[in-house]
Amino acid sequence: MPQMNRNVNLEEIDSDALFGIDAFKNQTFIQKVVFFGCVLLGVAANVCMPIFLETPRLACIAIFLGFLMIGIAFGCNYTEDMTYGKYLYYFFFKPSKHLLYESTEDVERMKKKAEEIKKEEEMKLARQKAADPKAQRALLIKVIAFVLVMVIVVASTFIYSNHKKGMMVHHTIEEMEE
Repeated sequence: MPQMNRNVNLEEIDSDALFGIDAFKNQTFIQKVVFFGCVLLGVAANVCMPIFLETPRLACIAIFLGFLMIGIAFGCNYTEDMTYGKYLYYFFFKPSKHLLYESTEDVERMKKKAEEIKKEEEMKLARQKAADPKAQRALLIKVIAFVLVMVIVVASTFIYSNHKKGMMVHHTIEEMEE
């Protein structure tokens, strides 16, 4: 009998993707409505049109596939910020966009950024030096004392409640004389 490999790598499971399908990843609510609405319309057309309008089966299937393609084009994502419809538009029409940009080699800007980075590093070093071992030790002692007090309070409450239960009398039976 063949044996299945049941090892699952948890890093490969994508929790963002609806039903584990990557095309449903990063969908907006409107995209979900468009996709599932088109699927439901296609199924309804495929079922109801032959019954009520006596449409040929081939036309019903074509209408179903049309609704399905519309749902996939506008309701499913090719990448995080691009639907399949947008991807097909870029694929077939290859639009060009002129980009204007500033030079990243501006010396003054680079000097300012370097100074900001140095200041941040100095602040980090100052914070590390400010972390006094005596203050950390005192804080640790306070935390341990608080935990011990809480343990003593909880334990004494349990001991008192158990002692109280032992002293409780629920029923008394009196002698009856006839």
